[in-house]
Amino acid sequence: MKQITRISVRHRLILVVLSSFILSAPASAAVGPHTASDLWRAGKYEQAIEAGKTENTAESLSVAARAAVSDMMTRIPPCLDCVLRAQDLARRAIAADPKAPLPHVYLAVSLGYEARIVGLLESQSKGIPEESKSALEAAIAFDPKNTLAIATLGGWNIDAVRIGGAMLARLTYGARIDDGIAYFTQAIAMDPGDFVIRYQYALSLASYDVDKYHDVIADQLARATETKSASVYESVSQSRASDLLDLLKAGDRQAFASQVKLYMGIPE
Repeated sequence: MKQITRISVRHRLILVVLSSFILSAPASAAVGPHTASDLWRAGKYEQAIEAGKTENTAESLSVAARAAVSDMMTRIPPCLDCVLRAQDLARRAIAADPKAPLPHVYLAVSLGYEARIVGLLESQSKGIPEESKSALEAAIAFDPKNTLAIATLGGWNIDAVRIGGAMLARLTYGARIDDGIAYFTQAIAMDPGDFVIRYQYALSLASYDVDKYHDVIADQLARATETKSASVYESVSQSRASDLLDLLKAGDRQAFASQVKLYMGIPE
């Protein structure tokens, strides 16, 4: 079988819709005839960001941060400037409302992307893993039922082990694969219909050990394709899930691993 090393045609067409990879949480910030959330759902991330910054409220800045994170996560190859912009907007939203959980999640997600781009040594020297974990713990403290925060903490554990190895991750950060799986499982049990969380769970496990978790990955990817998407970001996530599932079923290990790296924001 010819290896598939580039994004599928279907996925490229979806990306064309974008204005420029934990988001499906609701938010609303009024901006003229459309809300910033409307702009986000339409994939107009730059407009959503500008609208949120212009209104400059805690809620609108949270929408701007979500749009920046969505833009960051759909970029191929990964864009460090986009990551830093998402962090800046998340910090601004946190400053405007320190107890709002979602901006803390957006900060953690963007810090995780930075760690993937800059690598182990630089991320350690900047304290990225600790800051990301602290942000997620704050989000969960403010909203213990926030499934996005819980799932993202699951991804944090798995990614820490993937980057640093099991022993270093456990001794330095308290990160464990089993904890990552437990957090994802908890989030899915709390909101079975959130297919983006299912996709992120599969992606995290696939980046770590596709052979060991093959059946779980296949199941979560399949479930991620069953629900109708309500935004461009969700459509892209669903398309990516479908691409990965096709490659997994085909047994094309090299192409599958390559796509996982692309979708995780891991530089070649």
